[in-house]
Amino acid sequence: MILLRRLDDEGVERLLGLAVADTDPDDVMPPGWTVDRPDEFREFYRAMRDDAYEIVEDDRTVGMARLTAKGETGMWIARCARGAGVGLAALRRVVEEAPRRGVDSIVADTTTDNLAAVTVLRKAGAILDIDGRRVLARLPVPVEPTPDIADTAELLLAYLDFYREAVLRKIDGMTEDELRTSRLPSGWTPLGLVKHLAYVEMRWLRWCFRGEEITHPYGNPDVDDAEWLIEGDDTTDRVRATYREQCARSRDIVAESALTDRAAHWGQPDVPRPTLAWILFHLLQEYARHAGHLDIARELSDGVVGA
Repeated sequence: MILLRRLDDEGVERLLGLAVADTDPDDVMPPGWTVDRPDEFREFYRAMRDDAYEIVEDDRTVGMARLTAKGETGMWIARCARGAGVGLAALRRVVEEAPRRGVDSIVADTTTDNLAAVTVLRKAGAILDIDGRRVLARLPVPVEPTPDIADTAELLLAYLDFYREAVLRKIDGMTEDELRTSRLPSGWTPLGLVKHLAYVEMRWLRWCFRGEEITHPYGNPDVDDAEWLIEGDDTTDRVRATYREQCARSRDIVAESALTDRAAHWGQPDVPRPTLAWILFHLLQEYARHAGHLDIARELSDGVVGA
């Protein structure tokens, strides 16, 4: 189990001992530090205690991570802990810590020569901007609705938006080939799932609830499972834009309606027309399932896990 422990004076001494005994000094902050300058090391880390953490594995210090109030991060790992997934696990702990510090986006600055850092950032789902040797990584922080919300309607809508954004986060950083490649026997693709969810929003809120005239609420009638299929003119930008447009339209409809209002269009005469509250909870469970599906597809595709 990898944990982060806020740095104190004792932690500074543990980090110093680790840096001297089991790291390459070039990997350790401050830049240019050498093992014969322990006081410089102490002074540097005492000054940044508010932003620094020990990386702890089974109560053993194995490295250092930092997270500033601006979302800047970085870390170094002892030789004994490299190649065992410690860096990726520590970065996930940094992401979990970010909301507590009011950070909504984490940034890391490294170089293409630092293959280990670039690999960890990719696996964590970071969006990489590469300019020559410089690599600037951005890692969005998923933030659930605040836990003090007591109003059920407010909480429902907040979680719907949380999952709507989670879907887009999961496909960020995927290549065009990965977005269009299925990793499962059923054949759906990550981009196809986003297209499907755009149709889900349109079908339930505009067609079913509001009763709008939608010519093809399930997509191209000449193609099986059309709403899941990426067709020739379905660029990634277009699918994302359509999805965002449908989500925005759904929000507008909800804002103009009461949760007790019932669907205008319903094709099951023996079943009561659903209320808007029922429709929204149905959407929430569908999003939760599909976000999990994307978790699996993304991990199978390029190894990226997490929210």
